[in-house]
Amino acid sequence: MNTLAKITATALASLAFSACVEEQSIAGSSSAMPRDASGAAETACMTSVNSNYGGNVREIRVVSSEFSQANSVVMLDAVGVRGGSQTERWRCLTSDAGEIAELTVVQ
Repeated sequence: MNTLAKITATALASLAFSACVEEQSIAGSSSAMPRDASGAAETACMTSVNSNYGGNVREIRVVSSEFSQANSVVMLDAVGVRGGSQTERWRCLTSDAGEIAELTVVQ
């Protein structure tokens, strides 16, 4: 295989892989920010935020997540809180296994 064909094949494989990146949210929305933390970490944070509102959040979106060996940071938006259309931003510090170390409202 010539060099141009190898480069083309590599580029196509990279595009196919990037299209398979999974995004997660409650109520079906997705985000466009970097997502590096594990699915378990993101899910644990979404569950913790929702439980702070008695399980009544209309939608929770993962805005971004950043992996760290110590603890990952997951930023979330809780949409439709406090009986209206208000959105609150949360910062969740969690282990990669999903154990919450800290959960705070930042906006």
